[in-house]
Amino acid sequence: MPEIYRILVVDDHKMFLEGITSILNQEEHLEIIGIAYNGKQALNILKEQTPDLIITDIEMPGLNGISFVKAVRSFDTTIKILAISSHQSSATIHQSIKAGVNGYILKNSGKVTLLKAIAEICSGHRFFPQSVQAILNNSIFKKDNSNQNIILSNREKEILKLIAREYSTQEIADTLCISKNTIETHRKNLMRKTEAKNMIGLVKYAIKTDLI
Repeated sequence: MPEIYRILVVDDHKMFLEGITSILNQEEHLEIIGIAYNGKQALNILKEQTPDLIITDIEMPGLNGISFVKAVRSFDTTIKILAISSHQSSATIHQSIKAGVNGYILKNSGKVTLLKAIAEICSGHRFFPQSVQAILNNSIFKKDNSNQNIILSNREKEILKLIAREYSTQEIADTLCISKNTIETHRKNLMRKTEAKNMIGLVKYAIKTDLI
């Protein structure tokens, strides 16, 4: 994490904005560089400044949070994005993950969860607290029994955990002391076993099975 982490906060509720900015301003290593009330305002700010992290609501007037995240990802894949929302539907969470968020927490989460999410995401990992994982575990994935009999080896589980935390192939190789070719073989096996079509599918499976 850099010495000072620059943050853009996007939310249409003034009271919530005041609360979250109050929390962030208490942390010496966090700097709020901008506040926007919807996605369009946030995109205008991004034309002038580049934050390290965007904290965004999902339901907003004009350009909503999911469309905003997609717009950001169309021109920048390095900015970290944390969704913070009152929406507790699995569909919304899945859409947010697919759009490109690095984490998702609920608005009724406390200060500790917020700061933990920021720390994890700033460190290059994903963050989905138990409250969000519980929603996903009770979602349409539970209605699909096709994955219930999947057996992963301990090594595959280790690799899947690191993939879900956004480790690169080289970082996984260094962490587990195995070759990049071995990792690619395990990755292909994981996608075959879980029937995941892409990396997002693997992340969803990891969340569903409480591997992260």
